[in-house]
Amino acid sequence: MSVAPVALRISDAAARSGVSTRTLRYYEELGLISPSSYTPGGERRYSQSDLQELDRVLELRDVLGMNLDEIKEFLSSERRLDELRSAYKAKKDSPTSAARAQQRSILEEILVLNESLAGQLEVKLARMEAFRANLVSKARRCRELLRELE
Repeated sequence: MSVAPVALRISDAAARSGVSTRTLRYYEELGLISPSSYTPGGERRYSQSDLQELDRVLELRDVLGMNLDEIKEFLSSERRLDELRSAYKAKKDSPTSAARAQQRSILEEILVLNESLAGQLEVKLARMEAFRANLVSKARRCRELLRELE
């Protein structure tokens, strides 16, 4: 007999992820995450997979500094990439020219999406590097001023 995985209540999911229940509801409203199930009384239940999706949203927000619109677009592109990978694999063993043409089309779309995602990250990284360089410059100037005071 297999045991169904435990789904967390919204308060437990929020506490585990370090966000408020209001944040989870807002992310759901925006379409960034969605609980796997609801109780008969309408309470949200979050599975391990749901929590992984939430972790991805928080990673994009906290590590890469993406705003919620950027996160939504990024996640949408990642979902599309997953769909395309599955479609490509489904055609992989088919030797027909039509299947190869479909694979080519799929790969072209994958390439465009990957380049777009990489471009978004490059812009973010460039802004972060400029910010860091500014801080380093200010720290260097402070050291110079301190030496002058000796």
